[in-house]
Amino acid sequence: MRHEIYKQLCLKGGFVSGEHLSAALGVTRAALWKHIKAMQADGAVIESVTGKGYKLAQPPAVPRAEYVRAHLKQDIPVFYEDTTASTNELAKAAAQDSSLRFAVFLAGEQTAGKGRKGRKWVSAPGQGVYLTMLARPKISPEKVSGITLMAAVAVCEAIAQTAQIEAQIKWPNDIVLGGKKIAGILTESMMHMDGVEFVVCGIGINTDSTRMEGTLSRTADALQANNTLLAAAVINTFLDAYDVFVQNGVAAFMDAFRRRSAISGAVHLITAGGSETGTLAGFDDDGAILINCGGETKRFVAGEVSLRGEKGYV
Repeated sequence: MRHEIYKQLCLKGGFVSGEHLSAALGVTRAALWKHIKAMQADGAVIESVTGKGYKLAQPPAVPRAEYVRAHLKQDIPVFYEDTTASTNELAKAAAQDSSLRFAVFLAGEQTAGKGRKGRKWVSAPGQGVYLTMLARPKISPEKVSGITLMAAVAVCEAIAQTAQIEAQIKWPNDIVLGGKKIAGILTESMMHMDGVEFVVCGIGINTDSTRMEGTLSRTADALQANNTLLAAAVINTFLDAYDVFVQNGVAAFMDAFRRRSAISGAVHLITAGGSETGTLAGFDDDGAILINCGGETKRFVAGEVSLRGEKGYV
């Protein structure tokens, strides 16, 4: 019911009378008021004027499913938890139901959020957007890594739409602004004999820098954006990109990826087998990074780029 009330407020744009909402949705005025108060408790700014009704001035800060769904272009399952260990783990558990083909999992807080190489992702309540997309793409296993690059482009587009800023991508999975990390992407997959069973793509975006302290404040930053609108924009841009990706692969996104790349000049790449230092030669259409190492161009499909030496995050 709260989704329907919120959706009505979004659609109307201006004031909507309580009488109209009650009649249209089949709820009492008292029940309607309780839902309005609950939305306000979640950070929504709802004006109430006698004789006019209610007007949504600002969406809720808490990105609950009932709010986010009202802003989506496609009707897909969206789930929300106030607190969970990890949205990726939620998605992987839900993926055991093979009838669930595509879904989104959101959380207000992650107690065990993680990034690449098992690093902890700080996911405190109200400080960011934490979501995971569950999908079952019909692609070969070697194509899965391209979802991370595709998602990076989609996240940058969502940030531009909601925060009106142009973020950059640090290959392969970090979103940066002014040299500091504002978002990260972690893609995981499950394979079976026939190929890819499912993929989960976790996305975390910082939206509150006021509580960043110590080392974290030196390497990370945050957007100023409404969490509900940002979450919806990420889902919408991801869905648009996903359809293109399944048909055309990551090559369809590499021009946009190159334009948004935060990497240029000298590059230090840390890989599972060691490290390489050289000059960026570009990215190929399969998403690999190309580095000129002493006159030889080398191609890498995995690794971590450091622009400030091995101990620098970015």
